[in-house]
Amino acid sequence: MFQLTDYNYHLPEELIAQEAIHPHHNAKMMIIERGTGILKSETTFWDLDNQINPNGVLFFNDSRVVRSRIILKDIPYKKINTERWILHEWEIFYLSTITENTIEALIRPGNKFKIGTTFYIWEYLLEVTENTESGRILKINWGTISDFLAKYGSLPLPPYIEYTQEKEADYQTSFAKKDGSVAAPTASLHFTKELLEKIKNPKEYITLHVWLGTFQGIKTSDVRDYEIHSEKVEISKDIFGKIFELKQNQKKIIAVGTTATRVLESLPYLWKNLDTSNKKSFDANICNYWDNLISAEENPNWIKNISMCTDSIEFETSIYITPGFIFTIIDELITNFHLGWSSLLVLVSAFLGYEKTRKIYEKAIQNKYRFYSFGDGMYIWGK
Repeated sequence: MFQLTDYNYHLPEELIAQEAIHPHHNAKMMIIERGTGILKSETTFWDLDNQINPNGVLFFNDSRVVRSRIILKDIPYKKINTERWILHEWEIFYLSTITENTIEALIRPGNKFKIGTTFYIWEYLLEVTENTESGRILKINWGTISDFLAKYGSLPLPPYIEYTQEKEADYQTSFAKKDGSVAAPTASLHFTKELLEKIKNPKEYITLHVWLGTFQGIKTSDVRDYEIHSEKVEISKDIFGKIFELKQNQKKIIAVGTTATRVLESLPYLWKNLDTSNKKSFDANICNYWDNLISAEENPNWIKNISMCTDSIEFETSIYITPGFIFTIIDELITNFHLGWSSLLVLVSAFLGYEKTRKIYEKAIQNKYRFYSFGDGMYIWGK
C-alpha cells in the first residue's frame, strides 16, 4: 500500500468524464460503509438527503477558481527597446497572487522571458522580476492582475478534459466565494443550489485555494517519501470552538472533498503552531481539547505563514495524508473518483483503507461510473 505502483489502475478512456451531468446533482453516487468497505447502495447525489447521516455537519471548500490560464495564439508582444515579436502559441498560467499587481506564474516558452524582460501584451505592460521554484514572478506595471485575468483569462480545465468555453460554467461550485484556486474542489460540483436547499443538515464553509500541483502525480516510488505542495487556507477563528462543540455533542463531521479534508485535518497542527497569546481568547475547555488532540511530538512541518486577522486565520498547509494517518477531525467523506498515482487517491485510501478502496474502484469501473472532475462520486459513512 506504500508503493506508487499500488495506486495505478486501468481506466477505459470512455469512463473519463469529458463533460458534466446536467443537472450536476444527477451524477451517480456510491454509499460505502467505512468500517467494512461494503457498498450499501447506488443512487444519485439528488438522493443524498435520504442517505446522509442525520447527525452530520457538512464542511465545504468555498474557494473560487480564477481565470488563470491565458492562451495566446499569434498574438504580438513587444519587448521594451526591441523589435516587435509574434509567438505563434504561448501561455501565461497564474499560480498565486503576491500583491495587487504581482503574481507567480508559469510562462511558456520560458526561454523568451528571462528575468528583467519587460514587454507589452495589448495595453498591459508586464515585467519578469525573478524566478521561483515553481515559476516566475510577473509584475503588471500598467493595470491590475485581476483586470488582466478577467479580460483575457480562461478557467483552467484539467488536462484530461478537452476544453470548450461552454464547460467553464460547470467547473465552478454553486457557492464559490473567494478567488484563488486554479482547480475546482470537484466533489462540491455535485451540490447545486437546489440540492443544498434540499439537504437540511447544517453546513459550514472553509477555504483552501487549490494549487496547480493537484494535477501532478506522485513522483516517488514510495508514496510516503513524497512532499506535497503548500496551499493557502483561510478559516474563521471560531472554527476551533465550533468543532469542539460538535465533538462534545457527538455530531459527525462530513468533509466534502479532499481539500476540505486537508483543511480540517490541518487544524490540530495549526493549533500546535499558534502562539500562546493567540489562544487566550478561547475558553479553557476548548484549549484543553485542542492541546490534547495530538501529542507534542506530532508536529511535522506542514503549517507555515500563519497570519492572525480580526475574525479569521490565514495560513499555508502542506499536510500529506497517507495510509496510517490518524484522522482526528473528520468522520465521513464525500469524494469523487480520482486519478491513479495521485495524492488524492492516497488520501482516500488512508481514510477508507487501501484494499477497500481498490475493490470499490474496481466495482466503479465494472459498473461504468464516470471518473475524475466531471465524474461521479461516493459517500463514505460510519466508522
